[in-house]
Amino acid sequence: MKKLLLTFTLISMFSCENEPTGSATEESQNTPEEDQVLIENGIQSLMNCLEVLETGDFSNLLIDLYDNVDADTADFHQTMIEAIENIPNYQPLIDSDYPNVPFNLQNYFGTYTYNSQLGSWTTASSNSMMQLVFPLFTSSSSNDASITVSGATEELMDIEDPIYIPTSLNIEMAHNNEMMFAFNIDNVSYTMSGEIPIPNDVNFNIYMNPFTHDFSIDKLSDDLFSIGYSLSSSDDGCVTQLEASVKLLSTDYENLEDTDIDYITGNLTTNSIKMEFDVDAEALFAIDDPTTLQLNNFIDLEVFNDNILLGEIEIHEDSDAEYSLHMVFTDGSTVNVESFTGIGPDGEVFIQTLEGIFDRYINRLDDE
Repeated sequence: MKKLLLTFTLISMFSCENEPTGSATEESQNTPEEDQVLIENGIQSLMNCLEVLETGDFSNLLIDLYDNVDADTADFHQTMIEAIENIPNYQPLIDSDYPNVPFNLQNYFGTYTYNSQLGSWTTASSNSMMQLVFPLFTSSSSNDASITVSGATEELMDIEDPIYIPTSLNIEMAHNNEMMFAFNIDNVSYTMSGEIPIPNDVNFNIYMNPFTHDFSIDKLSDDLFSIGYSLSSSDDGCVTQLEASVKLLSTDYENLEDTDIDYITGNLTTNSIKMEFDVDAEALFAIDDPTTLQLNNFIDLEVFNDNILLGEIEIHEDSDAEYSLHMVFTDGSTVNVESFTGIGPDGEVFIQTLEGIFDRYINRLDDE
């Protein structure tokens, strides 16, 4: 299991723009040892960015709020949430059967401000948004937080049990007048194939200070889809991007199986390190128990640094039927990925580093 996690994470390290059609690939002229250092630096760069993510303002705020709620013996937060039920025009929302009925955000437009002394909410009118203003912590001396919902449109998705879904939406959460979290649906467009919704154009993003997650799905044709994801922070220069294309053998969406995938191609990058992948899914999924030779024939994983080819990753099997990932450099030399600094046998060093980065969350979840 740990090797599978390591494999996925290594693949997930690398990305973005495709090589121009017909352009020659520039190969590294370095020694394998020098190129190994470049990859190890890429691993360390990824870890540094994950550490920035974990210690970011939103992450710190989330930890502080968790601890504050956990230590809230006076039920401060529970009282505040329960008081929402007494806001006159919120009763229909509390009793709503959404998503089976429309949400109708405009019915709840207004600015609602909590008075912690009275334990109640006051209401001011608004023509464009629903906003809650409240103290975030039990020790807050003022209403230092707000949640704002606006720009909502919705559409009935006519599946077996029809539901209303947002086709655009903006949710923002601020603390001490600083944006901490935002969820934005820019567009959701789809067509129905029988009772299966097929995305045509889906774009949304999640901001968790200081990082932004961008997601996209586009239907290029009935049998070809592109998927995109990026994680970026302009403040710290951390960028990880994924771009993939999935080609289908069938457009009978209601009865699709894994054997109906023709190929999966794309690239994945973290900072200067990029991996291009090309999976012949039709050939691979047609084999019940593929050999390592077949896996390597049907899965191409090439590693680049600043668009210069360093080599490719292959799966090797030893005499004990144990699998491992090997880096095959451009000069033909081969190195077990486990020997890379930051990886270690069975990926133990890599996994322990991840666990250390997210230690604050792991410890709190273990205490539950």
